Amino acid sequence: MARQRPTNKEAGSNDKADKSGGWLLALFALPFAAIGLGTLLLGVLPTLYDWSRMQGWQPVQARLVAAEAISSRGSKSTTYGVEAEYRYRVAGQEYTSHRVAINGGSDNVGDFQQSLGKRLEAAHRSGASVQAWVDPDNPADAVLDRSLRAGLLAFKMVFVLAFGGVGTGLLVVVWRTRRAKVVHEQMPPASADRPWEARPEWAGNQIRSHQKVEQWVAWGLAGFWNLISLPMAVAVVPDRLARGDYLVVAGASLFPLIGLFLLSWAIRATLNNRRYGDVRLALDPFPGSIGGHVGATLQVPVAHDPGLRFLVTLLCLQRHRTSSGGKSQSSERTVWQTQGLAQVQQAAQGVELAFRFDVPAHLPATEEPSSQYHSWRLDVQSVEGSTGENRAPGFVRRFEVPVYITGEKSVWLRQDAAQHPQLGEVARTDTEDISDVEQVPGGVRLYFPYGRRWKLMLALLAFGAVFAGAGTLLWNSEAPLLFSALFGGIGWLVVLSALYGLGNSLTVHLDRQGLHTERRLLGLLSFKSEATASEIARLELKESYSTESGGQKDTYYRLQAVLTSGKSITVADSLRGKAAAGQLLSSLCRQTGYTKGSAPG
Repeated sequence: MARQRPTNKEAGSNDKADKSGGWLLALFALPFAAIGLGTLLLGVLPTLYDWSRMQGWQPVQARLVAAEAISSRGSKSTTYGVEAEYRYRVAGQEYTSHRVAINGGSDNVGDFQQSLGKRLEAAHRSGASVQAWVDPDNPADAVLDRSLRAGLLAFKMVFVLAFGGVGTGLLVVVWRTRRAKVVHEQMPPASADRPWEARPEWAGNQIRSHQKVEQWVAWGLAGFWNLISLPMAVAVVPDRLARGDYLVVAGASLFPLIGLFLLSWAIRATLNNRRYGDVRLALDPFPGSIGGHVGATLQVPVAHDPGLRFLVTLLCLQRHRTSSGGKSQSSERTVWQTQGLAQVQQAAQGVELAFRFDVPAHLPATEEPSSQYHSWRLDVQSVEGSTGENRAPGFVRRFEVPVYITGEKSVWLRQDAAQHPQLGEVARTDTEDISDVEQVPGGVRLYFPYGRRWKLMLALLAFGAVFAGAGTLLWNSEAPLLFSALFGGIGWLVVLSALYGLGNSLTVHLDRQGLHTERRLLGLLSFKSEATASEIARLELKESYSTESGGQKDTYYRLQAVLTSGKSITVADSLRGKAAAGQLLSSLCRQTGYTKGSAPG
């Protein structure tokens, strides 16, 4: 049921609580944002600026007047630094300088300070000259070591990203919350039984997707990452290449590759927005109805073609928001979902998509955002048609929609999208791409070959290689052990998982006598499982993992036989989407006679 509208007294107290909570959150966030921004402006950017301008400085021979490696022991750690005084001549004039490296002061990041201190002390004792670098436009400005310390820069970036990210993110949340509240206050008051009218994003039943937000996020990440990673790579790669540290060179080269990927993502998101424009969804009924229908129409600016297909997914989500120690985390769980195909009709400007779903009466309605709440989302994406060609490539839109307990039915939309006659064909096509299914007497034989979902596995392999390379780079530089272990551990774990996904096959024989499976790894190792018919309690689906790319979220399932002992044996894996997984489950149960378990979500 709809929530009761608060009284004036309750609303006033809630407003005061919201304002005080917003100010407290902003005050809490400011120091974090200041630390991150200060480190960026006073630590990272000046370092990159000095390093870039020093690349044009000229080498000269200098004589050390004094050189000393200093250390300062604290209660928990010891920091190291180097102090020196040296003289050099430029155009017959003698100069004196005290600058040793790009970064002054003391630290304990790596062994840069200790190594430099020992080298300068040795040169001072022997009276040997050392090389200095001099600004040709200002000869009084010089430095002994102009190398960029990647480890120290990465250490500072942790503060920029962790503290600055948390602080800035919280400030954005406060600002957006306050802005939304102002817009909300300017809207006509909503009645207690019509709470959706209080949400400006649903006003007029013209609901926008999240695509524009994705575009700006992509450009922000691409710009920020490339601003930091490109100078680091330019600084590290030539030096390490000259030393023969090819593993470090490979690791450092991965960072610009990530930057190129992010830049490609931003460009593709922009082109996608320009191609399809501001697509808006109109619900019928409005709002969507628990115990009734959730239906909608939208227009897509593409030429009409009989092969056009659009897969629609309706999801009820439970979302959690937690804040602890200045960190904010969010997660979501799928409570219920269904899939179907939209009806495609020619329209004045392209095509019009129309779809409708039946919604069970027991599901939760849309709730106001809080630490734990329910929301509803419609995902619309183009898929391959009967010709095997996608006529609207890259079209993926996600809409957050209002769904409440109204019991209303759609006025114009008559056909249930989940019962579309071509939905089974779409599901079968996806399953056939990754497996061979053969009917045998009393059951089926399934074979899932090596390299199934190879595109996904290669993407995971590249992702893992980036993190593994970053861990290797940090290990061989001056970064703390924690960072190299964290990046390297995640990276190698993903790499091994991707290699396993590419290098394993699964053969299954399931009939009325029982189950026999064999999983082979690289054609060498073999793992077998067996169960008699009396030991099999049911067949059911389990979510394995989810991926998200370009606003499109794919959930992958595995089909397993649950035994009376409580153990389970995998019968099928790598099944993308509930429609394909559910269809295979129903088919196997129908052909073998085993009980069908409840599906997740």
